[in-house]
Amino acid sequence: MDLYERLGVRRAAGGAEIRRAWQRLSRALHPAVNPGDPVAAERYQAAARAFEILGDAPRRAAYDRGELRAEPVAPPAEGGFEGFDFEARVRVEAVGFREIFEHALPERDAPRGEDVEQATRVSFEESMLGAARRVQLVRFEACAGCGGAGEVSFAPVPCPRCGGSGSVRGSRGHMIFSRPCRECDGRGTKSRKPCPRCSGEGRSLTSEWLEVRLPAGVGNGTKVRLPGAGNAGRRGGPPGDFVLTVEVDDHPVFRREGSDLHCTVPVSMVCAAMGGHVEVVTPEGRVTIEVPAGTQNGQRFRLRKRGVPRPDDGGRGDLWVEAQVVIPAVTDDRARSLLKQLDAALDAVPERQR
Repeated sequence: MDLYERLGVRRAAGGAEIRRAWQRLSRALHPAVNPGDPVAAERYQAAARAFEILGDAPRRAAYDRGELRAEPVAPPAEGGFEGFDFEARVRVEAVGFREIFEHALPERDAPRGEDVEQATRVSFEESMLGAARRVQLVRFEACAGCGGAGEVSFAPVPCPRCGGSGSVRGSRGHMIFSRPCRECDGRGTKSRKPCPRCSGEGRSLTSEWLEVRLPAGVGNGTKVRLPGAGNAGRRGGPPGDFVLTVEVDDHPVFRREGSDLHCTVPVSMVCAAMGGHVEVVTPEGRVTIEVPAGTQNGQRFRLRKRGVPRPDDGGRGDLWVEAQVVIPAVTDDRARSLLKQLDAALDAVPERQR
């Protein structure tokens, strides 16, 4: 079987993806997890051989060119208990229970990168029509030196931790056991080291300019999200998002509620009583509306589709106009006399309210 198929990865898979595939298979097929299962042991051997070649950049390149055959080899040293040592004459590492059973623990995926957030301010008119903002984005991107893996290849050398054996011995009290060396993943050799360019983090800090389109109808506090434009994840993890929070300036005339706009218009006492026409300010300019006779103070009129555009469905809210009846102050005798004559003629106010 093809080595890539043994690990279940694509031929174009990166080093981090190949390493994660091997870790998943080794934890699922390890003989210590499947005692007495020959099928699991055989699959474990095949996966170990595949990773031995594909996990090393020069050997992988030779295999891709057809210069290296996928010959079976003995599997890496199995983890398991070797007995008890009450004299403690063997020099071993003192470890905890987590390290004893680390080969059986589920693999943690590479962490997702953090979101990058900024804020921008727009005028009321820009929020109605839509706008563009050019922002400077400072973020972490995948390291160019290691492709985000956090490691680079070098000529294979014996693993300093296990001395080239591929396994290490450990103790918990008087209990002695062996397990695959995690420094070299049980291979006995090391051919990768932390990338010197990013110190093994897999990402480096960059700065760039980014143009963000703000849709018409964007409101105060709206968050415009650009998926994948945030910080790159460590060691090949998925990137975060870029989030731009919008702050909208107040308008001297309009007050926004959702997709509707509200404003007030002064109406003279005579116009409110007799009816007439008044001029109203809208986002597109001034329009004239009819005020019916008997209009009361605070009465509202609805101008359909004169409000805020809705980015979600392409519709538009309404403009609500509230009448403010202006009552002038009567300071001269002639005006008082005229108002008294009008009051008597209309008999509009009951006696008890005078």
